[in-house]
Amino acid sequence: MKKYLWVLVMCALAGFSLSAQQKEMKSQKSEKLEITPALEQELYAVEKVWMGGEHDKNMPLLEDLWTDQFFDVLAGGVIVSKHEMMDRMSKGPIVPGTGAFPDDFKIRAIYGNVVLATDHTVIKAKDANGNIVVAREMRCLRMFVRENGKWKVAGAGLVPITAQ
Repeated sequence: MKKYLWVLVMCALAGFSLSAQQKEMKSQKSEKLEITPALEQELYAVEKVWMGGEHDKNMPLLEDLWTDQFFDVLAGGVIVSKHEMMDRMSKGPIVPGTGAFPDDFKIRAIYGNVVLATDHTVIKAKDANGNIVVAREMRCLRMFVRENGKWKVAGAGLVPITAQ
């Protein structure tokens, strides 16, 4: 009799476990991300915070905003990690009116909690006369990941726009 009771208890526990897993799977399916104007606006806002953090050298903000696996493929082809990028950005003064200015943000693909988007980014800098000028333009691949319900930046690939 004890043997049958033990089997019954184990079957009940297995049933509860399967039920919980099914609920979790249904929950994940119902949260499937789709490309919508609202999601584009949300991620474009994250990108603007990102660019502002880089300009202002706000390392605590970037430390939190970037994933641990963050990386950038820079315009020259150099690949830098999160900490290498933070080290590069920490050097030099903050110059008002300069920095990265993205526009034409568009989500291109969603894979689970990963979003790939592109933009057009203008880099502004001071010239030899102290005037703020467009130093370069790029098309960028921006990578975002949703971790624990919060959007984080996974990295970017930067492609210079050159005259053809």
